[in-house]
Amino acid sequence: MITAAMTGVAEPGDPSGAMPAPDVELSPLPFERVYERHAGPVYRFCLSQTGNVATAEDVASDTFAAALAAYERVRPHESGLRPWLFRIARNEAIDHRRRVGRARRFLDRQWFRPEPEHVEDAALLRAELREVIAAMSRLSRRDRQLLGLRLAAGLSFAEIGTVTGMQEAAARVGTHRALKRLRSLVAPQDPDGELP
Repeated sequence: MITAAMTGVAEPGDPSGAMPAPDVELSPLPFERVYERHAGPVYRFCLSQTGNVATAEDVASDTFAAALAAYERVRPHESGLRPWLFRIARNEAIDHRRRVGRARRFLDRQWFRPEPEHVEDAALLRAELREVIAAMSRLSRRDRQLLGLRLAAGLSFAEIGTVTGMQEAAARVGTHRALKRLRSLVAPQDPDGELP
């Protein structure tokens, strides 16, 4: 369920302290365009949080269902659309984790790399992916979220701040520290200090 705390917009008489919806129409994009533009990044973020393709599809679907249900009421302006949508995705992922109640792995990094042309390259890539996924599982939920929003969803630090309720500078520092922690878990096998 989309709440005033998620959207920042309250229904009339809502005691949550959220701002009432403005009377001025902001001409939001048709929801079909929102879906077309953001389905891929939302799915990748959901995958980064669940570590499972089928589960990510379910969470992304729940995200867009919740967003559609609230879209006409909230009427997010285009400049605030991505943070609004990813806040819903973040909350849906958290809700799913609570419902399922078991640990999750990070992202199948194949989404960020082209498929290798040779069998040997594919085997090496899969081994590197297993190593990164194992390292991700040792990070805190907050670190996985920050990395997922930045790497999988491609959000700016300002947008990450909006989604997580952090200041932009804190989102930037937190994301860099999370990436540094991930690198330290992977780096002993990589002399260049770069992620696979």
